[in-house]
Amino acid sequence: PRSRSMASLARAGSDSRPLDRVVRHCYKSNERPRRSPRRKKKSSSRREDLLFTRRQALFSLGILSSQSFGVTDSKARASTSTSSNDAAEFYAKWRYADPRDILPFIRDRSERGDPSGVLLAFDEFFSHYPTYHLGREKAEILTGIVRNTKPERCVEIGTFLGYSAIHTASNFVSPEARLVCVEFEPRHAEVARECVEWAGLSSQVEVLVGEGGKRVMDVKAMVGGSADLIFLDHCKPCYLPDLIAMEEAGLVAKGTVVVADNVVYPGAPDYLRHVDTLAGAYKTELLEAKFEYDQVWREDWETPKDAMSYSVRV
Repeated sequence: PRSRSMASLARAGSDSRPLDRVVRHCYKSNERPRRSPRRKKKSSSRREDLLFTRRQALFSLGILSSQSFGVTDSKARASTSTSSNDAAEFYAKWRYADPRDILPFIRDRSERGDPSGVLLAFDEFFSHYPTYHLGREKAEILTGIVRNTKPERCVEIGTFLGYSAIHTASNFVSPEARLVCVEFEPRHAEVARECVEWAGLSSQVEVLVGEGGKRVMDVKAMVGGSADLIFLDHCKPCYLPDLIAMEEAGLVAKGTVVVADNVVYPGAPDYLRHVDTLAGAYKTELLEAKFEYDQVWREDWETPKDAMSYSVRV
């Protein structure tokens, strides 16, 4: 990935919405704007109707293809349908109205104990149901960092359904390496555990439920001291207070690598100021990558510029 200075990349993304107008995605527990309290909660049937409407819109636009979403062919069983008939059959067979709906698909498309097959199944499923997850481009950045730094004590805040955790753990160099994840939404944490177990990585990955900043001491106890690698991918305004909590608890020490996603879009400016190389506590660079959630059903949608920050505590 291209690496650019924090200042230049921040300028490049300056046309993005200001942070105070961005939806605050709190621990990935609710990935949509809050509804007005005066509006009644939509019924589950209404929700499924809306999901079906979006599926049909994607289907009719002809954008559900391997080329549209960057999914490539593989010897693994996961593959993306490229024809209209295949897409229609996919939606008829595989729904996504609840986080657990992904589990039957993953088990159908991959073998137990095969992390690469599980990840390909994730990619296929999310090519049909665009949603918030790390994505292939950023996953390659993260796994490259894991392979190069060879961490043994790892932390992830914001696990969602386990996609990034499986990427991280499946690239551990040391058999002693461990990853402790914190996920705010219990339903997501439950699915993440099952996906990790199906991938054969449950002996190396532990998923906790709660807010990142409030589980710091538990995480520190589980990793056995300071972390070698910390990955932040939860609510963006939480990045800074959670990192400070980890610093104060000793979870961050000299040499700890801290990687954070979406620091340009939606953005985490206060966090970037804290880890800026000029501030003296970290040596930081930005690794440019596209925003992972392509809202292809919107005619005016243009994928925003984004980046992952790579910081080393000095």
